[in-house]
Amino acid sequence: MEIIINRPEQQQDHFRNYRIYADGKKLTTLKPNSTIKLKIPDDTEYIQAKVDWCSSPKLYISDLKSSTIVVKNTLEDNLSAGIFAALHYITFGRKLYLTIESQRP
Repeated sequence: MEIIINRPEQQQDHFRNYRIYADGKKLTTLKPNSTIKLKIPDDTEYIQAKVDWCSSPKLYISDLKSSTIVVKNTLEDNLSAGIFAALHYITFGRKLYLTIESQRP
């Protein structure tokens, strides 16, 4: 199966690369403001993104709406969360620090 992973330009994590995993195995590194095309095994169950000790929830292949996936920082969408909840996202919410979702076709 071939997928396209997009990481839009964001201020948060501008100097950090995200690591992309399939079923817990590292596939590649994703730089800021980049798009890559990956071939993943057909039996892959889920994809996940990580940065340092933080990660995204698992995106199950069965939930894909298209072959294009977007990975971004949760804090960028909500300025107040970026200011007031940053400590939460790097501690207790560390598994929700990144979002990974399938784009609609």
